[in-house]
Amino acid sequence: MPEQSPNELARELTKRRATLGEVIPVLSSAGRQATSDALLLAIPGFQRLYTERWDPGLPELEALATMPVGSFGNAYARYMEHYRLSPDFFPIRARLGADATPTQYAVHRLNKCHDFIHVLGAYETSDEDEVAVQSFVFGMAPVALAVFLSEAEVHPDIRQARYKHLRDIYAGRIQTEDFERGAAAMSLLGERFETLLEMPLGLLRQRLGITPRAPGLVGRAGENSCGGFTTLPFFTPALAT
Repeated sequence: MPEQSPNELARELTKRRATLGEVIPVLSSAGRQATSDALLLAIPGFQRLYTERWDPGLPELEALATMPVGSFGNAYARYMEHYRLSPDFFPIRARLGADATPTQYAVHRLNKCHDFIHVLGAYETSDEDEVAVQSFVFGMAPVALAVFLSEAEVHPDIRQARYKHLRDIYAGRIQTEDFERGAAAMSLLGERFETLLEMPLGLLRQRLGITPRAPGLVGRAGENSCGGFTTLPFFTPALAT
């Protein structure tokens, strides 16, 4: 019997209600990463990003905030301000050298674009929504997420109080609805988000195949265990579609 593909195995783990921590030994092996490399290179746009090692800087948030209301860039800037966030929060080593594999490059892109994904998927920063957004990423790129989790788990900084939010997600169970949303939006991995900031957020979600969240999940409040700034939810039903 042929070996299950990473995507098939990820769907099975989701059906079993596995935790995010449980996916690490199953999907981060060298063999799984080699299969992941081939799958990633087949995603439209990803191979060129990988060949270029696309890694542009971001405009200042102040500049993004001047973009038209309703644009991706404006929503991203307001989201970051709302939660007092800064880019590149997670402790993970960048893999951009000539020896970086496609999966390692995908780990870097998913880490760097993490808050873009929060905005695109209408996820808050609460502990509950952090598990949800990681479930979304698991649907998009299961092996890359497993590698990210395995590397973050042993990073020397992860024991800092500011990363309790990250440490807690390992015990979180993969959320089926969010996994399926991510699986349907796999094309995100081939996108140059940094060039799409002026695009209307709703149209961008449609282009990327990101389905709306269930109404009861939009704008739900919750605690951020990192001790980060907790406030009223950012997303409203209108902003989530």
